[in-house]
Parts: sequence; C-alpha cells; structure tokens
Amino acid sequence: MLLGQVFERFVKESPVSVMVRGLLEKALCLQILDEIFERSAKTQYTRELLFSTVVNLMSLVVCGVHPSVHAAHQASVEKIGV
Repeated sequence: MLLGQVFERFVKESPVSVMVRGLLEKALCLQILDEIFERSAKTQYTRELLFSTVVNLMSLVVCGVHPSVHAAHQASVEKIGV
C-alpha cells in the first residue's frame, strides 16, 4: 500500500479518529443514502438532485468547511450540475 506508513502513523497516534472516519464513510455511503431515500420518500422524488448530494452539501456546512449551503453549492457547482 502506497500510504501504508502514513496510515499506520494515524492509527498509532489517533485510533479513535481513524475508527470514526471509517464508521462515517460506511454510514454515509452515497448509494445507501439514495436507496434509503427512495424507500422511505412518500411525496418527495428524485429528478436531477440526489438526496446524497444534499447530505454532502449539508455536511460541508455542519463541519464548518463552508459558512452556508449557498457557499457550499457555489464551491462545487461544477460537480453538482443543478
């Protein structure tokens, strides 16, 4: 593994943060989020904007990467396309 030594250093220095990141990546898997939305949505629907994209934008605001949803959207407007 190319980053094996770097990863091992993180595991030794901060194992909790490595475990939390792995847990969040599993829990917030884009495909799983979209499947959950499709199964549980009653009146909402997906046309162009996926639910996982909205969750991603909101996570950028919640984690303090961007100050607002508008700023998060403007920063990734090419990726979103809506």
